[in-house]
Amino acid sequence: MCGIRSSQGGSQDATFREQEPHAIHEDWTVQECEEVTVVMWRKVLGLLLMGALSACTQPINRCETAADCRSGALCLQNVCVYDGEIDSQACDRPCATYEACSALTLKCQPRFTGLVVTPGDATVIDGGTLSVRAELQVTPGFAANFPATLNVGVTRGDGGTVASLATATEGDGVYTTQWNPSGEGAYRLTAAYPEQGGPSTTVGLTVDTTGPLLSVVPAAAQSREPDGGFIYKDPASPSAWRRDQTATVRVESSSADLDPQSVSVLVRGFDGGVALEGLTLVPATPCDGKAYCATVDVPLWKPGLPAFRGEFAVEVSAKDRVGNQTSGRGNIPVTRWKWRHGINSAVITAAPAVGNKGVLYVGTTNINNNDGRLLVLSDDGRLLWEANTGAVVASPAVGNMLPDGTERVYAAHRKAGTNRVGFYAGSSAFISSCVDFASTTALVQSALAIGQVPVGSASETVYGVYTGRSGGTLFAVRPDESDPFYQCPLNPGVGDVVAPGSMLASGLSVVLGTSTGRLKSYALGSSGLWVSSAQWDRPLGVLNPTSMAVADGRIFGGSNDGSNSRLFTAPLDGGQDPTNTPTGSPAWNASIGGSPESRLVVGLQSNNLLALDAADGGTQTIQTPSEIIKGTPVWGAGGYVYTASSTSGVIQARRPLEHIEWQFDAESPIEASMNLDCSRAADGGVVAGMPGVLYAASQDGRVFAIVVDSPGLDSTAPWPKYQHDSRNTGNPDTPLTSCP
Repeated sequence: MCGIRSSQGGSQDATFREQEPHAIHEDWTVQECEEVTVVMWRKVLGLLLMGALSACTQPINRCETAADCRSGALCLQNVCVYDGEIDSQACDRPCATYEACSALTLKCQPRFTGLVVTPGDATVIDGGTLSVRAELQVTPGFAANFPATLNVGVTRGDGGTVASLATATEGDGVYTTQWNPSGEGAYRLTAAYPEQGGPSTTVGLTVDTTGPLLSVVPAAAQSREPDGGFIYKDPASPSAWRRDQTATVRVESSSADLDPQSVSVLVRGFDGGVALEGLTLVPATPCDGKAYCATVDVPLWKPGLPAFRGEFAVEVSAKDRVGNQTSGRGNIPVTRWKWRHGINSAVITAAPAVGNKGVLYVGTTNINNNDGRLLVLSDDGRLLWEANTGAVVASPAVGNMLPDGTERVYAAHRKAGTNRVGFYAGSSAFISSCVDFASTTALVQSALAIGQVPVGSASETVYGVYTGRSGGTLFAVRPDESDPFYQCPLNPGVGDVVAPGSMLASGLSVVLGTSTGRLKSYALGSSGLWVSSAQWDRPLGVLNPTSMAVADGRIFGGSNDGSNSRLFTAPLDGGQDPTNTPTGSPAWNASIGGSPESRLVVGLQSNNLLALDAADGGTQTIQTPSEIIKGTPVWGAGGYVYTASSTSGVIQARRPLEHIEWQFDAESPIEASMNLDCSRAADGGVVAGMPGVLYAASQDGRVFAIVVDSPGLDSTAPWPKYQHDSRNTGNPDTPLTSCP
């Protein structure tokens, strides 16, 4: 330590303290120095230098230039000399409180090297409370002498005063305050030492309370124009997207301060339906001069749509770089309408069948059941081929895929009094191995059923009954049999099976219910011909049984017997007589669902749906005012049940059975049972994760394809639709089409 004595009668230490133990050159060491007394303050610098050089055994902080010294030092005669504060009376004038008398220059020097304000200059802030921090930075060697407060004021960019802010000290020269902007615009914030002339700093601030501009533009719907009797646009909403499509939405902004990482998309379901979020935005090019542009794909089958048609609101949220949030909105009209095909001069009462790769087979007739066609339609709405060979009253059935990639569709025809049964295999060429019956009364009215003889073989056996011929003639079509004699064995006198009665294929047998109220089972013998007598024959106690369903080894069905109509159940093996439950009204086609519980559902002539618990026999009646449901209710995946009215043509989606989620008016009665399939790829393969397609055919010759939220049939249901499966095989062992 080197001391300095005043020449004005007092004694004062201008303490010179080396802050570091070593000079810049580490081979120099610091030696103790004795106090140096200066007689005249004007000569203090020279004396200090002399004392430093003469009193120390070797130089202290040797330097060549000031760059060799610590900040704030001078390099005099090759020695780093550091400043310090002395009594201001030693300077050439009294120093202000924000100044200090320099021991080196004997002049008043700034006590503070700066006043740093945070936020800094040219900062953009939002309209919320702004925290301001100001820090006085002390010149090395001078005492701090921080004031109790600072003066902080805010003015507008044009100079108008806005506010004067009180500050609080946090110690060590740090002061804080807060400002609540009164509106957008440019402002200047000044922090100043409380004494005039002291350090002052002004920063420019821009207050931005407006979020970035957003534009949300959904692309126009992709739909084909009418073609060949097909209508692809929903007549009630021609600009709507289909429920099974993906709509692209473009998001744009002209705001340069938009933060791309903040942009998010929410798609709201219609009428309270579940919303969809977490969609990915992809930068779009070109951007057409916009500051930001991106696209997002919206899978329209994911947001909730508890209606046949509606609108999804696409809500886009974004922030600017200071956190101001904004949103934009666009609407996507959506419909379940996929297509409709009109067939001239046709009546449809037969349930359509769906092939192994999604091809739809539709049989038509006319009012006299003397003429008609079989039409083959693709799932995307194209006529693949048609056969004009006669009326198709009984529902067609589709066999297994053949090794060459084709499939057989079996149908019974009547044209100009000639009746025949056979199949098509990929073209309109009808292949019949059975005898043609020239009769105006004989007609195959009930469904066909497909079994395998023997069970598990590739050989298909298709069963049916000619009603009105020889007391009901049972036949079997066996296209894989090489001997023509055995290709179509007949068995007369089994009893008539009237519409809409059904046939069941079970194991090596076929089960049928006759119009006279008998439940019978027949089988082909080892010779390939029918065993003349029934395997079993049980009384039903009712006339005209309608379609049947199988669950847990039991047959369930209903009857069209006026006020004596009943639901019946019997063992599939015929081990005991059927039991029945009165319905008081004709019961039409039955199906059995598996979720949430196994229930048989059948439409009654009395404008009701009757649900019977397959486990305990308990019943529940659900009113359908002014609507008679003759077609089989269809159990779809996801807990849906689909019904169609034979009175008005209204199609309804129910979930649960008692609640109608949406409905569609086909404007013509629908008596034929509906069908349900998966979404299909171009090659006919199943598309995973997509909705299903419901097919309905009205009596006036129109076929509807409707996008539904069920990806196919209910896989837990033992008998989810007419004739069990999409192919209409009537066989409980036929696997249901899997729609993952």
